Amino acid sequence: ICDHCTACRPDLYWSHRTKIYAVCSGCGGVGKTMIALSLAVSAAKRGKRTILLDASGVSRACDLALGLENVVVLDMADVANRQAGLEAALYKAPKYENLRFACASLYDDVPVTELTSTMLALHSLCDVLVIDCQTGHFAMGRELPGRDDVRVIVTRPDDASIRASERMMTKAGIGMEERRLVVNRATAQRVRKKAQYDAKTVEMTLDCPLAGCIPEDDSVAACSQKGRIALECDGPARRALAQLTDALLDEAK
Repeated sequence: ICDHCTACRPDLYWSHRTKIYAVCSGCGGVGKTMIALSLAVSAAKRGKRTILLDASGVSRACDLALGLENVVVLDMADVANRQAGLEAALYKAPKYENLRFACASLYDDVPVTELTSTMLALHSLCDVLVIDCQTGHFAMGRELPGRDDVRVIVTRPDDASIRASERMMTKAGIGMEERRLVVNRATAQRVRKKAQYDAKTVEMTLDCPLAGCIPEDDSVAACSQKGRIALECDGPARRALAQLTDALLDEAK
């Protein structure tokens, strides 16, 4: 860590206030990583200096989606242990100008809360920090979240996923930051058959403002197979994701 970063100079943390989006989910398979990637890429395309931090541990997938799976060899744990410099553990995304990728830990499930000083140091290097949190955790250190930051809770509109989200939110307690809900993999047909809940019902159940609802879309999986992110798919999810990321990023203005 350098002597001009926010970890060593706390005054820089407050003079350069990065917007943090912590993307969380109560259980797996809800599209948490898809939302984190879409948000980070959208911010970078707006010209924001953006860092995407994958804190999912051994289940990480952001590096694969960005084409960095064979490139990333250093992580934030190495930086925290002073085995590497901060910028050495940041990797430029090949396809997206202004986007850098970092991994909390390549080999272990190291909680972000154990990397607080390193996380603070990231603030001097970006305008937007998107964290793909470990499943089931609201992973941000106590010193990080502020009133302008956002926890994005991603859930499917079914009983199991909603219950997992509710438990995660209850365990996390009340914080200073804003909370926004994303309902993913929704289908009108399943709602009509009462196999899923509509987005407004999920919003009321979790008592969390709805940021967006993303429809089930087979083209998302096909897009992933071609090395593209969901924001670049050809189906209805693309428009919904664009509207979601615009809404979340416009709140930062």
